[in-house]
Amino acid sequence: MTAQLRSAFRAVVLPSSDAYPQDTPTRRLLGELGHDVARANSPDHALELINSDHTDLLVVDITNVANRELFESLCELPESKRPDQVAIFTDSIDGQLRDWRRRVLPSHVHVFLKPLHMHGLLGVLRQMEQGQNAKVGA
Repeated sequence: MTAQLRSAFRAVVLPSSDAYPQDTPTRRLLGELGHDVARANSPDHALELINSDHTDLLVVDITNVANRELFESLCELPESKRPDQVAIFTDSIDGQLRDWRRRVLPSHVHVFLKPLHMHGLLGVLRQMEQGQNAKVGA
């Protein structure tokens, strides 16, 4: 399937820092795959972007501890406003991640450990595309 035939997903990316002021590797990858990507500068900005339009994919790097506050806000959103998929990039697993999975339903939460997080994100995109193709074929 060519990029022209496939519909773009809307993604919001909240990186771990402002080390990439204009772009991040994740945003660049999603953009090169033809998706509509917005870079959030803070958890509050990410929440504004999510509230402004339906979000198919939220990517949050929680190696920056401040980014974790976004999940409390997501839990307070109506289910219809929550992103379909949430990809969390981290360098360690803790019990709070399991709790978020349950609290942000119906969003599907995926947790990826660095440095293999980009491989996991590609798997999520494949699943999303397959799900979209199944809807189109029905």
